[in-house]
Amino acid sequence: MRADSSSEPETTNQKLEASSGEIITNSPEETFAFARSLGERLTGGEVFLLKGDLGAGKTVFAKGLAAGLGIASSEVTSPSFTIINEYTGRLRLYHIDLYRLDDGLHDELGLAEILEDRQAVVVIEWAERLGFVPEQATLVELSWLSENQRIIAMS
Repeated sequence: MRADSSSEPETTNQKLEASSGEIITNSPEETFAFARSLGERLTGGEVFLLKGDLGAGKTVFAKGLAAGLGIASSEVTSPSFTIINEYTGRLRLYHIDLYRLDDGLHDELGLAEILEDRQAVVVIEWAERLGFVPEQATLVELSWLSENQRIIAMS
């Protein structure tokens, strides 16, 4: 599913079947809106593993999911130094950033308990540092196409 720059973004009508597929967004606002529409459909127990270069839009995607859960996006910040931020909305949101975490230290964070929380949505930035793939996780890879365009591939 691709949105091109000649048409209005179809973020609320675009669906990625079974949480898989690919979409192109043309701005951070479109990335946010796409994630927000996804967040509006979440029921708890979902885990999103975000991968992408610095500036690819991982935190924008997380803010959009949060907005879809009824959490003010202005309150959502990258947890680069805190590692885990917890927010309360329609569902609990755990926003985890493993960028500064040394390999193997995730065991000390209590991630097992967080990942088992069926009343929460978990978003993990820099998920490749996790060292394992949680059950029923959705991999979200954000890649640059241009200064504003991103490919969001979900599997």
